Amino acid sequence: MSQDQPDYEVGYGKPPKATRFKKGQSGNPRGRPRKQPKDVAAHMAELLAENRTVRVDGKPVRMSGEELIARRLMEKALKGDPKAFDKVHQLKAQHTAEEARRLAREENQANKIVVELVHAAIPEEECYKKPGERIDYHADGTPSVIERWDGYLPDDDTGADGDS
Repeated sequence: MSQDQPDYEVGYGKPPKATRFKKGQSGNPRGRPRKQPKDVAAHMAELLAENRTVRVDGKPVRMSGEELIARRLMEKALKGDPKAFDKVHQLKAQHTAEEARRLAREENQANKIVVELVHAAIPEEECYKKPGERIDYHADGTPSVIERWDGYLPDDDTGADGDS
């Protein structure tokens, strides 16, 4: 090729020679980052989650390290070890408190959802009407007719059978 014409055409997949990697130079000079060693907590979490086969009442059963520790702690407490007994009661109290907080959060969340749904779907007048009332609405949503009729109470004890 001649001096005034480049050896190749610059374009997609063909970068200019000035921006190419030089011969003998890596495109990733620092290389792949090394794997960081795990800390003690990560090792413990791994060991506690690991499943093991143990014999319970003569039968092989697979359980995690956490389950094994809880079972052994309970066995010690039942045999009369005061430290194990205290630890079991401490863990039980902690679990009960956490469960109560979780249930309260769920109930609170459910109540919020119900209140939002009620307020979104039911007009305010409907919330305060009494049994035996009916409210009709105009097309624009304003109440037009409020009717009342006596004798209809859903929790009325004097029914049609006349027993009372």
